[in-house]
Amino acid sequence: MFKLVALDLDGTIVEFNIPFNLIRERLGIRDGFILERILQERDEKRKAEMLKILIEFELESARNAKLVLYAKELLELLRKKKIIHGIVTRNSRRSVEIIAERFDLNFDFVISREDAKPKPSEEPIRMLIEKFKVESNETLVVGDFLFDLIAGKKARAKTALIVHRRNSNMLENFKPYADYIFYSLRELAEFLGGKNDS
Repeated sequence: MFKLVALDLDGTIVEFNIPFNLIRERLGIRDGFILERILQERDEKRKAEMLKILIEFELESARNAKLVLYAKELLELLRKKKIIHGIVTRNSRRSVEIIAERFDLNFDFVISREDAKPKPSEEPIRMLIEKFKVESNETLVVGDFLFDLIAGKKARAKTALIVHRRNSNMLENFKPYADYIFYSLRELAEFLGGKNDS
């Protein structure tokens, strides 16, 4: 059904553990999304300082991250079925590398905020579609937040929402942007054909 699967990182492949409230406090950001507020900063020196602090938090979170239940099995299934797969994240590339090294994960691609305009922009998804020469409707964007779903929709890809305890209260807001809704990575794996392999 799908030739390419683009997975979010935090809350999708690894358990969400980035302390956004603490980051806001350190950066003096009261409202809006942290990354957008940093990127909008006109003082380049201040922007660099803010990004450095954000990266420090991201790397610490990556070093302490835990894989979501069934993440390894899902990735193994995608590899077995020869479905192109990898990570599209708003995080730094280094944080993905740390997690990949810690858990011995192999991805066909990693697109971080250093590589493309971050989600909810469709730019990273369009980049993948062009790079791997697949059709939009052969592409599945998987994530646990609205930005993942919006990025996929804008790129005309299919979208899958992963529901967990941290985002379940926002489900009604997310539903209009999700082609599919799953309550575990095992459910997603079964949808992608895992049942036939057991």
